[in-house]
Amino acid sequence: MQVLPTGEIGATPWSLSPLWLGLLAVGVPALIWLCCAWWHVLVNDPHRLRRKGMKELRRVLRSVRRSHGLPEPQHLHAWLRASARAWGVRVSAPTLDDVRRAMVSLTRDSGISSRWCELWQLTERKLFAAHSPPMQDWIEQATLAAATVPIPRREQRFPNRRAHWFPSIAALTLLVSVAVVPPSFSGQADAGAISDAAAFRKAHDVSRQALEESWNDWAAHYNLAGFHMLEGSWNLAAAHATAAFLQHPSAESREALRAILDQIEDPHPRLRRLLHGAWYQRVPALLSVAGWQRMSLAAALVIAAGLTATVLALYIPAHRRMLALGGRSVASFGALLFIAAVSSWGAYGTMSEPEAAILLQRVNVRPAPTDLVPEAESAPAPAGSIVTLGRSFLGWRQVSVTENLSGWVRRGAVMPFYADQ
Repeated sequence: MQVLPTGEIGATPWSLSPLWLGLLAVGVPALIWLCCAWWHVLVNDPHRLRRKGMKELRRVLRSVRRSHGLPEPQHLHAWLRASARAWGVRVSAPTLDDVRRAMVSLTRDSGISSRWCELWQLTERKLFAAHSPPMQDWIEQATLAAATVPIPRREQRFPNRRAHWFPSIAALTLLVSVAVVPPSFSGQADAGAISDAAAFRKAHDVSRQALEESWNDWAAHYNLAGFHMLEGSWNLAAAHATAAFLQHPSAESREALRAILDQIEDPHPRLRRLLHGAWYQRVPALLSVAGWQRMSLAAALVIAAGLTATVLALYIPAHRRMLALGGRSVASFGALLFIAAVSSWGAYGTMSEPEAAILLQRVNVRPAPTDLVPEAESAPAPAGSIVTLGRSFLGWRQVSVTENLSGWVRRGAVMPFYADQ
């Protein structure tokens, strides 16, 4: 072990459940899918063009009123086009006969039909006749005629059919499999020797001061672990080495903690698995809890992007094959990454919580923050136990050792792993 310069700050994990990241990965594509289904309902409404024609018709009439004069040729052309759409005529060059047939099919009122036909003939004569009469009251006639057009309602307002959700293909299935490439390890770690004992003793005060400034200074925890190893205080050495490892699992912090665990009679089982287990048990030790959490977030975003592309493949025929293939590939890769990251995150157990701490000595967990509690009402907890911190009260700290064991211990008997405690 070598003394490390202080100022190397580690990260505190988020107080976040992986379920929220899974909800992000699935919820965003689901929301986009809902929006696409709703858009599909609007686009495929048989009366959409008629409603669009009515909007154009009103817009043309407003434009003529703002001009404070007679309608210009561009206004008359736009009015003919919008009127044909409002009556459901789907031809590029509508004629009076086309509009008359559409009126007969949509309404049986001869008065409405005759009024529209007269206005249509008057407009065409003004546009195309050589000597057309003036159109002093055209805007009033067009406004009254527009009010007689029956506005069609939407037949469906919600995506309630299978065709709205799967408009082009029946279903898409994502095949998810776990395939984690095992990293190479160098086998059992050697305990190693502390190269310069005097340097660690000299760095003790500097490291303590660095922890007062920032408790997440993993290099300061590492130096204090080496100092307590020299002093033979294996519980303190294990606590600081574990904090350095959890905040920043570098090669130095892993080797130091591995060497200390070899000297402890009964190390924590999770720490032993992370540092001395099989290769798949040592994979989580490659990154800190915060690192695996960030990777889980990135994987959730990758899954969301892949699923979004897969959903868009249902509605975009031009790039359907590319979107479907790319979306499935990206989502499958993100799912593999998400499973690996969340599994590694969960391998830390209680140590992944921001309130995680370690007991520095064997203590009796008391039901109340006082020494007056009878010994029979307290429960022993061994040194090195990983606990979760709770409230503070006059030099006492509430801890939770297991699901069935919680209580109060002296503040000096427990050390947090992360800052803001």
